[in-house]
Amino acid sequence: LPAAAKPGPRPAAPVATYTIEATTTTGMGAMGGAGMLQMMLGGRPAMGASSRQLELRLQSPQTAANPNAEHRIPAAMAMGTALPLTSGAASPGQLGREWKEEDIPEAKGRLLLFRGCGESAGAGQPEIITLQGLTTEQRRQVLSGLKRLGTATGPTGTSGRWPSGEAAPAVPPQASLVGTHLVASNYAPEIRFQVGSGHDFLAPVKLTSTPAGGAQRLSWPTIPTALGYQATATGMGRQEGDIVMWTSSELPMADSAVPDDLRAPEAARLVQRGVLLAPERTTCTVSAQAMAAMGAAMVSFTAYGDTLLLSSPQGSPAWRLSLERRSTATRLLGDGMERLDPGSGAGQEAPAPQGGGFNLFKLF
Repeated sequence: LPAAAKPGPRPAAPVATYTIEATTTTGMGAMGGAGMLQMMLGGRPAMGASSRQLELRLQSPQTAANPNAEHRIPAAMAMGTALPLTSGAASPGQLGREWKEEDIPEAKGRLLLFRGCGESAGAGQPEIITLQGLTTEQRRQVLSGLKRLGTATGPTGTSGRWPSGEAAPAVPPQASLVGTHLVASNYAPEIRFQVGSGHDFLAPVKLTSTPAGGAQRLSWPTIPTALGYQATATGMGRQEGDIVMWTSSELPMADSAVPDDLRAPEAARLVQRGVLLAPERTTCTVSAQAMAAMGAAMVSFTAYGDTLLLSSPQGSPAWRLSLERRSTATRLLGDGMERLDPGSGAGQEAPAPQGGGFNLFKLF
């Protein structure tokens, strides 16, 4: 490359920014509409299916009369030579809506929070939060904030996005980010960068579950280049209005956030604090108390990869780039799930249900 992009101090704002989110999805998130419909109508979906997704966002403080941009991609992506970024003064789909007070639901029931990978929940669990109805003043504040959010235009300048609309091609399962990339536009500097194998798509998560007494043990093979893992499960409680949540983090959920642009040093700190599971870890258990509280749940598992952060070479027009990588798996967990999910640990498939089949909506 004539001038190689390199890691370093980020240039002072405002500068052109380019964000790439590269996600590998397994399970329910990769099934698509047809697969979800098949499951809801009583069919047996391919819960082990995986897919790859890209989200590309270019933001520049500059403007152009007829903005246009494209991301020229390496042959290894198997998607042609370039991906067009739909560009305009505001990001596509950033239209506001008129919020009314009746749009704010009344909070009811309780929130029951479990955490940690033990077969039995630790002391002080679940943490129970009673969901009280909002006061008149709180509702007024929420409504005011939603109105401001709906009318906000975001950063000034020009932005571009891919995909945009239903015509965007799917990312092939064999697509690779490795190679030379170039983002060319008439409203931002030329952004040329290289992606190595250490920042390619993460491998799919092969998540399985097996009963462990009343608990459910989650298992997975290690994901190469992953920095750590986190799992969450959510379901409706046994008592009407209750919501039950479980997280693999040892800390309360308020302290369990993982930054989008995760880097290795921060990931190591999160592993040490118990927010993330170590990259060599291959099991974690949803406690018996959590499973008893919700019966059936949706579990989401995320493997986090190192974020590639680059900025423009010295002396060139300023830009910065972020390539964020993760691999996710989503599956059903709990009562009766072994009939739908071949990875649930059940020894054999149960007979097909009678009278209309399994109804996903009845779970929650």
